[in-house]
Amino acid sequence: MNTQISNIMSLDDHVIKINLAKNKVKNSIFEMAEAITNALNQLENSQVELAQKLGMSRGTLSKWHSIGSNNNIMEIKELAPPSFDSLYQLSVLDNQYHKYYGEEEGGKEFVKLFKNKIVTASSQRNDINKIIKLHKQKLHSRNIETKVLDHPKFNSEIKLEILVKSKLHFNTIIIFPSDNQINKWKNFSLQGNINFDYPIRSLEGINKNIFQQCLMKVKAKYIDISINCLNSWGYKYEKIMVPKQPRSGLVDLSSEFVVLAGTKGFFKNNRLTIKSDKSADLIDYAKKTGNEPFLFIGEVINEKNWMYCIN
Repeated sequence: MNTQISNIMSLDDHVIKINLAKNKVKNSIFEMAEAITNALNQLENSQVELAQKLGMSRGTLSKWHSIGSNNNIMEIKELAPPSFDSLYQLSVLDNQYHKYYGEEEGGKEFVKLFKNKIVTASSQRNDINKIIKLHKQKLHSRNIETKVLDHPKFNSEIKLEILVKSKLHFNTIIIFPSDNQINKWKNFSLQGNINFDYPIRSLEGINKNIFQQCLMKVKAKYIDISINCLNSWGYKYEKIMVPKQPRSGLVDLSSEFVVLAGTKGFFKNNRLTIKSDKSADLIDYAKKTGNEPFLFIGEVINEKNWMYCIN
C-alpha cells in the first residue's frame, strides 16, 4: 500500500522560505550597488553611456552609487532593510550626519541608529523619512537659533507667533506664563480657545511616538486653569510637583509656585525631583526626563541646545 507524502507546507515553513527569498533580494541589491559603484569608479566619464546600456536613468544610477559607495551601509548589511528605496534614504541620512557632526562623529551617530534599533531590517521608507525630517528640523532649529543670537536686539523680542510661522517643533517645552496671561485664559468660556490664543499645539513634535512633555510653572492658585491649558495644548495632565514645606500640617500654598507636568506620546515614568522652581533647575530636570528639541517660554535663558520665547 502506497503512502502519499503531503506537499502542503506549514505556516512556519512558508515563513522560512519567504525569509530566505527576502535575504536573497537584499544580497542582490547590495551586489548590484557594489557592481555599479565599481563600474563608475573604473569607467571615468561613462555615466551616461552606462545608464543607457543598463536601461536606467542617470538619477537611478546615481542612487545605486550612493548606496554602494557608502561604507557604513555596506559594513552593516545584515542590519539594513531589504529595500532599494530604504537603503538610498539611509545613504542620504548618513551624508547629512557627516555634514552636521563631522566625518568621524557622523559615522558614529549613524551606526548608533542601528545599535539602538531605531532602524532595523524591518524599517520601511516612511520610518527612515521620519528620522530625516527630525534631523532637518534640528538643522532648521539650529539655523534659527544662530540668526537670533546674531541679532542682539532680537533676543528680547522673540514671539510665539514667530516660532509657529517658522514651523519648528519641540518635544520638551517649559512654560512660565504671567499672571495676566493666566487670568486672560481663565476668562475663556471654551477650553479650546486657550490654544487658539496661545498655539502651543502647533509646536508639538512630529513623531507622535516619542515621549513629549510640557512643564508649567504657575502659582498654586492657578492649578485649575493650568490643567485646562495642558488639555487644550494636547497634553495629558500627569502630575504636580510642590515645594517641600518647613512646617508640618496643612499649609496655604496658593501664592507659592508649583510645577505641573503634561505628557503625550510614548509614556515615560520617572521619580526624579526638581531641586527648586528656578529656571536652571527646571531646565536640568527637563533635560534628564525629556527629549530634545527643547523650548523655554516666558523667560530669557542662556542654555545650550535650548530655544526661548517671550511674549
